[in-house]
Amino acid sequence: LPLGWGFLRESPPTEHTERLQPGDRILLYSDGVTEARSSGGDFYGEERLADTVIRATAAGAPAPEALRRLVQGLRQHQGHKLRDDATILLTEWHPSGRGGGTRPGAAEEHGRNPG
Repeated sequence: LPLGWGFLRESPPTEHTERLQPGDRILLYSDGVTEARSSGGDFYGEERLADTVIRATAAGAPAPEALRRLVQGLRQHQGHKLRDDATILLTEWHPSGRGGGTRPGAAEEHGRNPG
């Protein structure tokens, strides 16, 4: 469910708790990702998004590489020109002391919409 959709409902969203295991990943994204259109008008969509992340994970790609592949696929789908704001957060849980920490500012290197 894209972020923010729960606020459009008349009743409050249902809460769900899930116990994460080491290596589990959480992907959050805005509708600017799934509603990104190709030059032919096709949406990027949830299925393509999930397929990209699943393939990268199955290939053993660490979370930053899986995110890079997702952003690359999204940009290719739109002819390398983002037409809407798109937010993606992919995080992976590591047991204490084993984090693969990313240096500050690294997320900004994945590309902002310049215009």
